Amino acid sequence: MSKLKGPLAGLRVLDASMGAVGPWAGTLLGQLGADVVKLESPQGDFIRNITPRKKGLSTTYVSMNFNKRAIVLDLKQPEERATAQRLAGQADVFIENFRPGVADRIGVGYAELSALNPRLVYASASGFGREGPMVGVGATDPHLQPFTGSCSVNGVPGGKLQRWRWYGHFDCTTAMCIVEGVLAALLQRSKTGKGKLVEVTMIEASLTLQRVRIAEHLSGSTPTPMGSAVTYLVPDQAFRTQDIPLAVTASSRREWRALCNAIGRPELADDARFARNPDRIRNRAALIEILDAAFITHPAQYWLDLLRRSGVPAALFTGYDEFRHNVHYLENEMLTTFQTKDWGAIDVAGVPWRFERTPGELRPGAQPGAHTADFADGSWPAPAGS
Repeated sequence: MSKLKGPLAGLRVLDASMGAVGPWAGTLLGQLGADVVKLESPQGDFIRNITPRKKGLSTTYVSMNFNKRAIVLDLKQPEERATAQRLAGQADVFIENFRPGVADRIGVGYAELSALNPRLVYASASGFGREGPMVGVGATDPHLQPFTGSCSVNGVPGGKLQRWRWYGHFDCTTAMCIVEGVLAALLQRSKTGKGKLVEVTMIEASLTLQRVRIAEHLSGSTPTPMGSAVTYLVPDQAFRTQDIPLAVTASSRREWRALCNAIGRPELADDARFARNPDRIRNRAALIEILDAAFITHPAQYWLDLLRRSGVPAALFTGYDEFRHNVHYLENEMLTTFQTKDWGAIDVAGVPWRFERTPGELRPGAQPGAHTADFADGSWPAPAGS
C-alpha cells in the first residue's frame, strides 16, 4: 500500500459498519486520504454474499470497501472487544450502522468509546433513528424507497409504481450524509478539541433527495407518475426517435428557441401557448404531441448531433459498456481500472473530488480480515509504505 495522500491524510477511521451505508462512507473518507480500517465479525459483513461475485467475493463488497485495511474481531469475546476498544481509542472517527442498542451491548457504543477517547467523532447510521415505533425494524434500500414516498412519482401514468432500478441509491446518499456530518464534526473538533456523536438516518437522507417533491406538496400540488417527464420543466424527458430514445431538455429561453429552430418549427418559440416554461407546463400535452411527431422522423444520433450543435442539452441512454469508453470520461480519469492480485481487473468510478496539491486517491481494498494480525495487539500500525 502506498503512502496515503489527500486532505484527510493522518486521520484514522475505524469502520465497523456493514452493507453499503456505512462502508461507502468509510471508502469516501479513505479516498480523501484517511487511514481506514474495516472491522468485521467472524460471521462477516452480510454483503459479502450478494451476487454477482468475482473470484468468490461479492463485487458489491469489493466496491464498497476500497481504500481500507481489513480486520476480523469477535466483539462478544472480552479480549477481542478490548482490542477493538484500544483501536477506537487511537481513532479519529468510528462508524457503525448496527440496529439501535446493539453497539452499546457489544461494548462499542458512543458512551463507552467517547469515555475512552473524548476526541472521537462517532458516526451512527440507522434506518429509522433511535425513537419511535420502527426503531427495531431493519432497513434496506429497496424497503426505504417506497416507505419514504420517493416512488410516488416513478413509473408511467396509470401504471404500477416503480422503485429506483439502481440498487443502493439511498444507501449511497446516506453514506454521503455521514461523510458530511463527520467532516463538520472534525472541523468543530479542531476548534474545541472534543469529538461528538453524529447520527444519520436513511429516512432523513432520503428526504434530502425529495426536496422538490416535498415543496410541491407544500404548495398544494400532488405529483403523480409521469414516465421520464418532470413536473416543473417542459420539455425535459425522453422522446422516441427512429431507432432509440433520446433525452432532451430546454431549461432556458435560449435553449427553447434553439430547440424550436432545430426541429424546423421556429414559430413555436413565440407561440403564446409555449413561449415561457409556465405556458409549456400548462399546455404540456399539446407540446409533447408536436415534439413527438418531430423526433420520430430521424434517428437518435441525427438529433443528438444537431441539438448539441444548437446548444440544446441532449443525451443518449447509454449503458456502462458504452460510456466506459467515452473519451471525456477517460481523459478526466472519471473511471479507473485496477489490476488487483485478489480479483484481477476491476473497473471503478474515480475520486469525486479534485484538490490542488492534496489529491485524493483510489486504492484496492483487501480480502476480509487480511490485516487482523497487524492489529492483534491493539496498536494501530501505519500503512505499508508510509
